[in-house]
Amino acid sequence: MKNNLYSTNERPYLSSKKHKGAVVCPKCGLVFLDGKWKKAEKPDEYKEILCPACKRIRDGYFGGILNLKSSLLKTKKDEILNLIKNKEESAQVSNPLRRIGKIEEKSDTEMIVYTTFEHLATSIGKALKRAYKGDLIIQYRENEKAARIYWEK
Repeated sequence: MKNNLYSTNERPYLSSKKHKGAVVCPKCGLVFLDGKWKKAEKPDEYKEILCPACKRIRDGYFGGILNLKSSLLKTKKDEILNLIKNKEESAQVSNPLRRIGKIEEKSDTEMIVYTTFEHLATSIGKALKRAYKGDLIIQYRENEKAARIYWEK
């Protein structure tokens, strides 16, 4: 049997555990309500627990890794970063745990974007292809909810 971090036995980041009382993430401020992490006002009394997205970022265990290679980064870097940020904001409407964990600039033509979940990295890659064309490769790890995306132009 292959190891799967997302099997029902092992869900280190997406726990279905019910918390007693109110819970707030001390890092990002999300509130755990009705079995979900949400953007909401902090209750008067609560305990602090890192949300799954902040845990992933802390641990460096990203669900999506998007490699960008393009000479466009020299001239349209700000525009591309805005597209990336807009996709993150859009994804957070339905799930505030979908975040960009970090962005590494490897050179003036190469960048790596790390996301907390594979859906966001895939969405960003598809948006880059729509906006700027180029080649897009999406690879999912076998038996894991993780993706590696390559966009090159």
